[in-house]
Amino acid sequence: MRRVEAGPVAHPELAAYRRPVSSRIGRVLVLGWLLAAGPSATGCAAHSPPNSVAQANQRLAAAWRLQSFAPVVALDSPLQAVLTAELGTLIVTFNQGQFTAVGSGVNLSGRFDVVSASGDLLTLVLFDPQGVPYHFSAQFAGNLLHFQSNDKPWVGFGALEHT
Repeated sequence: MRRVEAGPVAHPELAAYRRPVSSRIGRVLVLGWLLAAGPSATGCAAHSPPNSVAQANQRLAAAWRLQSFAPVVALDSPLQAVLTAELGTLIVTFNQGQFTAVGSGVNLSGRFDVVSASGDLLTLVLFDPQGVPYHFSAQFAGNLLHFQSNDKPWVGFGALEHT
């Protein structure tokens, strides 16, 4: 009789779904606000002049309130409830390569890098407290920062308002 070895019990790619709801929604909200002009639409060069990146960092250095986020794939009920609670209340602050996100059920911080910038368009990477990168495209539009997030599970579009 041939013995069959059992495979792995859990799927490591689903580990994000085992994290607390506030941790997951915080990442999605913070990342979501950064992208509204998709990476292919941004036109940002792979290597922007240092002055462009410095200017983008300077414009980003402020407090921003989450105004909207629309996930491409519907969120489950608990995550949707947290997202709804954070809209209009979550404040994301960027300063010298560091960010914080504070809301009614979210309190996290990490680092970010502006990868490229050209005019009102930029691409950036946010790193959560565990160092996991999230890639965004964004566009300044008056007192708004429209963003698009392309990393699972938080693929979507949103807007942050300068406070």
